[in-house]
This record gives sequence, C-alpha cells and structure tokens, in this order.
Amino acid sequence: MEGHTNSSKILLGYFLANLEILFDKRASKRVKALSFNIQAFTTNQQHPKFMENNLITLLDRCLISITKGSGDEISLAANTIGLMAVTAADRAHELYVESLPVLSKILNHGSPCSKIIECMILLAFFGAKNCEETENSMQLIWELIHKGNANKHSLSILPAAISAWTFLLASMDGRRLSYKYWQGAISYFFHLLEEEMDEAIGHAACEALTLILETGSLEKFSHRSSNITKDEIIERLNNFILKFREQDHDQNQDYNEELDFISDVINLFEDDDCPKSSINIRGHLLTLSTYSQIIQFNYLKRFLGSGFEVHMMGNKLLQNVFDFTPKYHVHHEKLWEEPTVTYFVPEARTKKTRQRLFMSPNSAYNKARTQLLNKNRDLTKDGEHQ
Repeated sequence: MEGHTNSSKILLGYFLANLEILFDKRASKRVKALSFNIQAFTTNQQHPKFMENNLITLLDRCLISITKGSGDEISLAANTIGLMAVTAADRAHELYVESLPVLSKILNHGSPCSKIIECMILLAFFGAKNCEETENSMQLIWELIHKGNANKHSLSILPAAISAWTFLLASMDGRRLSYKYWQGAISYFFHLLEEEMDEAIGHAACEALTLILETGSLEKFSHRSSNITKDEIIERLNNFILKFREQDHDQNQDYNEELDFISDVINLFEDDDCPKSSINIRGHLLTLSTYSQIIQFNYLKRFLGSGFEVHMMGNKLLQNVFDFTPKYHVHHEKLWEEPTVTYFVPEARTKKTRQRLFMSPNSAYNKARTQLLNKNRDLTKDGEHQ
C-alpha cells in the first residue's frame, strides 16, 4: 500500500511539473511536456487528483499551443486534447464545450492539420450530449471537406476529414439524422471516386458510401431531385474497387486489404446481412456486429496505437462504446498452497510422536493447514467479485 501511495505521488508530481512547463516561453520545453502527457494518457496513466483539479488548466494551455504554436507543438497539443476526451469520461462534455469556439475558428478560417480534425471529432464523439451537437461537429468537418478541391492544403487533409466525418456518422442513428444537412453527400462521394484522386481519398469515399448504405436513410444523403438507390451505390463501389485492382496498386497492401473488406461488406448488404468481426484482446473476445462498430473500432485503434489494448482493458468509457466487459478469472491452481511443517526431534520419531505432530487436531500441521484453507477461501471470494 505504501509503495502504491509513493508511486501515485510521483505520478502526480510529474503531471504537475509538466503542466508548469507548458507556461514556459520556450517551445522546445513545451513540446517535451506535451510529449509526456501523450505518453501518460496513451497508456491510461492519468492521475485522479490531477484530472479533477487541473484538467481545464491543461486544456487551456493546449488550446494556446494550438492557436499560437507551430508545427509539432500544434499537433502534440491537439493529440493531447483528443486523449483527454478519451480518458476524462465524466468531463468530456466540458472539454467539448470549452474547446469548440477555438477549434471551430481554426476549422472555418485557418489551415488545420489532421490532428486538429481528429481532436475535434474525438471531443464530439465522447463529449457531445445529443444528436444536434454531434451533427454540428459533423457540419464543421463537412464544410472543410468541400474545401478539398479549392486549395492544395485542403486537398492534403481531405482523407482525414472524410474519415473523421464517417467516424461521427457511425455513432449516429440513421433515423435521427437531419434531412437538411447532408443532401448531396452521395453525389459528392461519387464525384471523388470518378476524379481518380489519390488512393487515400478513394478509400475514404468508399468507407463513407458503405456506411451510408448501412444507415438505411439514403434519402437524407441524396438531392431532393434525384432518387439514388442502394443498387446504384453498390454498383459504383464495385466499379471503383474493380478499377482500382486493375490499375495494379500492389505497392499499398493496406489499401488493397481494406477495399477487399469493403467489397465483402457490400456483398453482405446485397443479401441484407450485416458484417461481423471478432477480435481477441488479451484473451478476451470483442464482437463487432455492424459496419458502424468496425469503423469506430478501426478509428480509435489508429488513434490510440499501442495504447489501444490498455484502454480496452481498463477504460470504462471505451468499454461502453463497444459493450465490452473483460472477464477476469482467478486461476486457483496457481494460488493454492499446501502446508508443510518441518521438525527436528532427535530420536523421538516414534509412531506416537508422529501422531501428536501431524494427526492431532491441535497439531502445528493442522493449524497451518486451516490457516491456508482460510486464505485460499478469501482468494476465491476476491476472484468472484472481480
């Protein structure tokens, strides 16, 4: 217990020291402090007292780094805020509300990097309280997506913007989507597929169209004058995937595999079936039963990287997203002990002596055995309550 207390104090000290460094005028110092926060949050090592007392101060410093910093500092600060949204479950909405004015301004009038887009989307995913707040965030990204053909910078972040928009769409119930926001989305993604832009843009557009199919609300993504059908979308997707394969993109194996998976999903949709996937996470089975869940899983796994499994095992917020409950079992065979008693009784090892030492209810051997049985019984109870 004392060791745990000391470790907790040391961790709190590190967090407080790095928070202080974020006030430093030297960008190199701030970058190092932000890197520490990212490492700690990625491995789910937040400190409750720090999160309670200093969360908004840390957020403010990160927002200042985003607005006044440059290069690596902006990306690291945005990444930190995204991780704060993942780890600060009960205050995610507070983070969302506090960050929205700054991030909205950058998304509307600045030149956001992919990390700022990611940060905005994670804040909305974990912090938005209702469909309206989620769709407002989707609108910010949608406006950025439509700038994609306007300048080179917007074009470079177009895949990240489409993936972010798709990620938030995956959290929505198609029946609750607004009719006024997404008219023409299908036609726009068709256009991207036909333009033969880079592989990342084509793949992101395929994901978006496939998810739109799953929502079952095609009329909300079509122009009022057009009546795009499920079969038309499936045909366009199949044509793009076929053309992509014919152009010999063997160098990018990841895109090939992802498009193969999308093709499998489309085939399931044609049969009115749903994709299913089972993932082993440290011996515990996670089952994904919709394409929406698969989109969410892939996005969060990419974001958390090496820390994804740690969060899945210990982060209740993330477990709730996927309805995932790790079941811990106590392996009793590793916990049971057998009592042993060693005596040295010179020239007294007669039958009567052995009976007194081992057979009597009050013998040291039986007392030791009783103590161990009680200990093992307690361990069993602890295991059942985990």
